[in-house]
Amino acid sequence: MTYLTPVLPVVCVLLLIASFRLQRSRLALLLRATAVVLFLWSWPPVAWLLSASLEHSFRPALFPDGDADAIVALSAGIHAPDPTEAHPLPDSHTYLRCQRAIWLYKNWRPLPIVVSGGSSGSGVVMADVMRSVLEAEGVPPGMIWTERTSTSTYENARNTAALLRSHGIRRVLLITEGYSMPRAMKSFQHAGLLVVPAPCTFRMYETRFSWKQLLPDASAILSNEDALHEWVGLAWYRLSGKA
Repeated sequence: MTYLTPVLPVVCVLLLIASFRLQRSRLALLLRATAVVLFLWSWPPVAWLLSASLEHSFRPALFPDGDADAIVALSAGIHAPDPTEAHPLPDSHTYLRCQRAIWLYKNWRPLPIVVSGGSSGSGVVMADVMRSVLEAEGVPPGMIWTERTSTSTYENARNTAALLRSHGIRRVLLITEGYSMPRAMKSFQHAGLLVVPAPCTFRMYETRFSWKQLLPDASAILSNEDALHEWVGLAWYRLSGKA
C-alpha cells in the first residue's frame, strides 16, 4: 500500500475542493466528512495514539518481569504461497513472535515453547510453520510443543491451556505484538493460566517524528485497521464472556 502514500493528500484536497464547489448540499457535507475521515484514518499521529492506547500498559524490555514454566507464541498468519517457495513461510507477524520466543529460550530460560495456530486459509497448519522456524534456529524438537487446531485468540488460549494442564503447567510467558497483547492476555487468564506478558514490536516506539509524520501515510491505515480490530475484539470478548 505504500504507493498510495503520495496520493492520499491529493485525494483529501480534491474532495474538499469538490465539496466547496457544491456549497451547502448534502453531497458537499458527505465529501467533507469523507475527506476528514480519510485524512485522520491515514494520519500517523492517529495511528500512534491508537497503538499507544493498546500498548501503554506493557513495558518493553529484553527480559520478562516474572517467572514462567513455558513460553507460548501465538500465530498470526503465513506468507501467501508462492511457486518459488520450497515450503510455507510465516508472515512478518508470526516470524517476529517466533524470533522473540527463540531469543528468550536461548538468553533467558530454556523452557518448552508452545506454538499455537491451526489451519490457515491455504490449508497449512500455522503451528507447523512456526515449529520449522524454531527448529531452524536451533531449538530442540523435543522442546517445541504444537497446538494445531485453534483459529482465533480465544481458541489459542483454550486449547493451549488444555495442552499445558496435561503437563501440569499453569504459568506461561505469552508472546505476541504489543498492540495485540491486551486481548491475548485476557483470553489466557480467562482460560485459567497465570500469564507473564512478553510483548514484541511496540508500534508506539517505532515512530520517528518528522515533518513527514504530518502527512497521510498508507502504513498508518494498516496500523489503524489492526488497532480497531483489537478494540472491537476486546469489546466482543468481554460481551461474550471470552475474556
